[in-house]
Amino acid sequence: MPRLFVAIDLPEATKDQILSLREDDLPPGRWPRRAALHLTLHFIGDVPEGVARAYQRVLANVDEPAFDLQIQGVGQFPINDRPRVIWAGVQNIPALRALHETVGAALESEGFRRERRRFHPHITLMRFRKPIRRGLASKWLEAHIDFYAEPFRVEQFILYESDLQPSGAVYTKRGMYALKTGT
Repeated sequence: MPRLFVAIDLPEATKDQILSLREDDLPPGRWPRRAALHLTLHFIGDVPEGVARAYQRVLANVDEPAFDLQIQGVGQFPINDRPRVIWAGVQNIPALRALHETVGAALESEGFRRERRRFHPHITLMRFRKPIRRGLASKWLEAHIDFYAEPFRVEQFILYESDLQPSGAVYTKRGMYALKTGT
């Protein structure tokens, strides 16, 4: 059964800027591979192959305009507790929220239940196997709080299949969907 999610891929220059944040100041954890850096719009989960094909067809009908986006700041999840994830923030602009909502509505039309969590756009930088002690990441977070990457144009979104491996997830593109560009 394919495990699916909808995401925005990042330009190579943006990935370079994000990967420049790698340092030894953090407790041991797993940094994503370069190819795995993305902005998740919706996590779908495991679905039968026929349903995966239906999602591919439905996502082709999403009609939203292209927009500019910027990665800025860093943080952790959970926010006020012992972190399991360190992330780079993403500008939560109206165009991104509109794309998130439109994709969610399209998926919902095929029976997908919307996530109950509030949309918090971010790029996952590091995962810890178990929560680390409070404060262990504070020095790194403070040092990079002003991080930003150059803005980039979002002209498409992607339906990915995720294959979980011991060395980390491997992502395969199941569909690429163009956003409307100016005339």
